Amino acid sequence: MSVTISESALYRYELPLTAPLRLGNEEVTRRRGVLVWLATEQGPVGWGDAAPLPGFSDETVADVEEHARTALPRWTGTSLFDAQAGLDATLQELPFGADAPSSFRFAVESAVVSAAAAIHETSVPEMMGTPRQTVALNALLPRSGANGPAQAVRRQEEGYQAIKVKVGAEGVEEDAARVRAIREALDASVSVRADANRAWSLAEAVTFAEGTDDLDIAYVEEPLADPASLGDLVERTDLPVALDETTREAAPPIMRDLPDVSAVVLKPTLLGGLRHTREWGRAARETGATPVLSASYESGVGIQMLVALAASGPEVPVGLSTYDRLAADVYAPPLPLGGPSVDVPSVVTPSTSRIARDRLDLVERFSA
Repeated sequence: MSVTISESALYRYELPLTAPLRLGNEEVTRRRGVLVWLATEQGPVGWGDAAPLPGFSDETVADVEEHARTALPRWTGTSLFDAQAGLDATLQELPFGADAPSSFRFAVESAVVSAAAAIHETSVPEMMGTPRQTVALNALLPRSGANGPAQAVRRQEEGYQAIKVKVGAEGVEEDAARVRAIREALDASVSVRADANRAWSLAEAVTFAEGTDDLDIAYVEEPLADPASLGDLVERTDLPVALDETTREAAPPIMRDLPDVSAVVLKPTLLGGLRHTREWGRAARETGATPVLSASYESGVGIQMLVALAASGPEVPVGLSTYDRLAADVYAPPLPLGGPSVDVPSVVTPSTSRIARDRLDLVERFSA
C-alpha cells in the first residue's frame, strides 16, 4: 500500500535551552525549527523535524520555510511510498529537487516513513531493519575545565558506556593532559571519544597523538583544520580518527580512498536525511569503519526518528544526549530519554497526540 499525501502543513517552533549553547561563532539560547506535517488519504499522519543548526547547516529556518512553500503543494495527491520496493529505493524516489535543504529532506523523509509505518501497521524501526529494544548513548563533556575526570567518573557511575570529550579550545598539550586524566580515571570498559572539530594543524594533531599514544582512545573526530592532510596524520601516528564534517563535503565512495578511518559520525539533519545517512553507514561498514549516529539538538520529533534509526544500526553508543539541553519540547511530556540508554519502544511509539500545539505557530497549510 502506498502513502498518498492529501494535505500538509508547516509549524514553526522555538524552544528554550537549559543553558546558552555555543554553536560556531554564535551563542544560542533557544532552539528554532519547523515541523513538517503530512496527512495521508489512508488516514495516518506523519511528522518530521527541520531544525537547521546555526554555525553548521547551510540553510536557515527561513530558507526551509521558503523552500517548503514551493515544494509541499506539488506533493499533494502524490503517492510517495512503495513498501515492496524497499525503504532505500522508495526514499530515493521521493521528488526532492537538487536545491532541497538538508534539514527539509530529513523532515519530509521522517514524516513519510512515520505515516507509512502506521499505514502498514508496523513500527518505524522495523521499517528500517531489524531493530534492537535498547540503544546506548554516549555522555558529552563540553570544553570546560569543570568537565574533567570527576565528571567523567560520574557519567560512568550512571551507566554510560562511552564518554565524548570536546577538545580544541585550549592548547593541544592541555587537551592531551585532560584526555589522559579522563581516560585513566575511567574503567577500561568505558570508551573515550574526542572531538576536535577541525581545530588543529597537522603538527598540533601529531603532538596530541604523541601525548596520548599509550592510551586506549576510541577515536578523535576531525582533528585537522586541513582534512586533506588526514593521510599524512595516519601515516605519522597511530591516532584513530573519525569523520564528521567530511560527510557533508564529499560522497560516500570517498571512504574507499581514506586511510584507516575508525568511525564516521552521521548527523541526518546536516547530512540530508535518512537515505543519505544510510548510504554513508553502508560505505563506512564496507571499509571497516563504525557508523555512529549523532543528533544536532533537534526537537523530540527529530530525536524520535534518530532513535528509530539508531535501533536498526550497529550496537554502539550514539550521540543523542543533545535532547538534555532542551528546557521544553514540542512533546508534552517530553520523551523518556534520560540516562545512559534508551528504551526504543517507549520513545518511538507514535505519540502525535502529545504534541503541544500551544508551542507551535502555524506557518502555512497546503491542500488540494
